Amino acid sequence: MTMSKLRNRLTLKSIDSLWINWALSAGSLALTVLLGLFVTKLWLPAFVIGFALLLTWRIAAMRESDSQVCNILPYITVRILLVTAAVMVAINLYYMKFIDPQEYLLGRANKNIPYITILVLAPVASIISIWGYVMRHRISFCHMCTVEHGTPHERGFLGKVFDIETRYQLRLLILMYLIVMVYTWIYYVTTYNNVNMNPSDKYYYIGLPVVLYVLSLLYLAMRYFRLYIFYRENVVGDASSAELTTILRYILVCDDYVYLKKEGEDGKFADTPAMMHIPYRERMTPYDAAINFSLLSGINGNVDIKFLYENSNNHADSNIFHYLCVIPSRMEVDNSRLSGGWFSQGQLKSMHANGELSGLLMSEIHRVYTVMMAKKTYDKLGYRLYDIKHYKPSFRLRELELVDGDFDDPMWLLIAKDNEDKPFFKLRKFWRKHVRGYE
Repeated sequence: MTMSKLRNRLTLKSIDSLWINWALSAGSLALTVLLGLFVTKLWLPAFVIGFALLLTWRIAAMRESDSQVCNILPYITVRILLVTAAVMVAINLYYMKFIDPQEYLLGRANKNIPYITILVLAPVASIISIWGYVMRHRISFCHMCTVEHGTPHERGFLGKVFDIETRYQLRLLILMYLIVMVYTWIYYVTTYNNVNMNPSDKYYYIGLPVVLYVLSLLYLAMRYFRLYIFYRENVVGDASSAELTTILRYILVCDDYVYLKKEGEDGKFADTPAMMHIPYRERMTPYDAAINFSLLSGINGNVDIKFLYENSNNHADSNIFHYLCVIPSRMEVDNSRLSGGWFSQGQLKSMHANGELSGLLMSEIHRVYTVMMAKKTYDKLGYRLYDIKHYKPSFRLRELELVDGDFDDPMWLLIAKDNEDKPFFKLRKFWRKHVRGYE
């Protein structure tokens, strides 16, 4: 099987995983509600924890598989289930040990119905889903995925699909459980009588949430079928994508300036003008990188080309080699084949903040800045180089002329996220080494 056919097969399988993840994640929440009909409230938390363990096992299995799968929805669902189980256990303990017996005599409590499942699950699901949506790119789980696979822009078509669709799924989950939370609590306050669960109670507390889940399954099945057809007709069917290619990107810097051009119909986004596609290459030697830059730019000699990092996996449209080109004088570019202009570090920072840079350039700047700041602040174990908490060193573009290597090392990206300035650093370090099995 050729690389392109393998890529297409794995991409189609990954699109399927979007629906499967929703079916299993949202399904575990719906099944938790449905089990309230058959399992006593005392034992229901055990089943909820079991669902969480099954989803955790799936996340681990998918990380080891050939398919690229975004597991943020199962990750968030596991937390919803665990918190829900904890609340259920707390309510059970209260009814077993601490409740005033008078509550039973007055009809305010029913030991057979210490809690109604959906009244616990819906608020927890809403709150944690909103947290996951807001914090998605900042939680460690997503950071590890970025370290291993690159940003969505660096992962090509599939990376952008995952980025869009996981946000969409989280919004759908939030909307579903906000609606369920509002109407179930209104019904509880205005209509429910805790003597028993009558057919009307079962309809509102169990029937409607399960029906919403089934409707969401059908809706997302149609949505991902259309996405599947689009990919088959417009990506797999495009002759230009029949074989993998390699992208070379060169970021030109001189002193504290970077060379960029505006791109797109409206010229809204800036990117490096020094980018080219070549037939697929698994590796690039420094000599090949220099020759290709010379052919692209027309600049011969007087350029220090430094390898930054590579993005490569079986699912991306291309593998990408990122380079830094240190130009001794801005005049070197004047008579080249490249078109654009020089932007100061201050202008670059402003454009970055305003979202005026291309996705790939944003990823490159983030990686270079993150690694540089991490190396200047911490050692290879994550401990501070200087005995000053939350010390933030300065950074100038000209410093890149003196740096060689380490941008391709994911260790520095992990240290930037998890270091001695973060709470419980030593405890998390112990957990990673002795429980999760990596350091």
